[in-house]
Amino acid sequence: MADPTPSQPLPERCASNRCRRAARSEGLRRRTAAPGARLCGPCARALAADLTALPALHHESEQRLVLPARQGGLARVTGHRPDAPPVSDAALDARHDAVVRLASWARLVLDEDPAAGAPPERTVPDLAAFLGRHIGFLTAHPAAGAAADEIARTATALRRLVAPPKPDLVPLGRCVEPDCDAEVSLPGRGGDELVLRGPMCGAGHVLTPRQWLLMNHRQSTLETKESA
Repeated sequence: MADPTPSQPLPERCASNRCRRAARSEGLRRRTAAPGARLCGPCARALAADLTALPALHHESEQRLVLPARQGGLARVTGHRPDAPPVSDAALDARHDAVVRLASWARLVLDEDPAAGAPPERTVPDLAAFLGRHIGFLTAHPAAGAAADEIARTATALRRLVAPPKPDLVPLGRCVEPDCDAEVSLPGRGGDELVLRGPMCGAGHVLTPRQWLLMNHRQSTLETKESA
């Protein structure tokens, strides 16, 4: 009798928490890691994209260090030297964390990869470029999941910092599209956002000028009936 065929090891699951959370929320099985790696293909590509984006995000975040004058209180009118402008603690923390976290993962590569080469400068562009050159080593390391998750959080924190503030929305009434009862709104400050987009409901319908007039007429009719 022939010897039984030895069982093959099961494919390793992606080590990223982002992958695990997505699978749990969508009711799917977690993706398997790519051959020779601890991350699946999409998570490895996301890690590479985050490392590529970090230098520009860190540079842009410098513009968020100083808070607008209205957030720092009224300036003192005295004969003394004016106070220094208020600084954003959130911006300081996000920028500092980016350097610390990238430096930590670069140190891991330098300590454990004989082919790592010279250590990078302790700046976000140099650290991110160094990790990008050694991404194959990083994705195959037992700590690949932790590295991907931490670098993703770093990039997310900087993206939130540099993202333009969302305009205040003014509610206009209910949508006039058939079978749609979502609220229609406009940017409170008008400007380019209003010109480019026009009024839009919460379901994504952008109203034409004719539909906008129809909605205004319907709203005026309702208000007249309520006041009668």
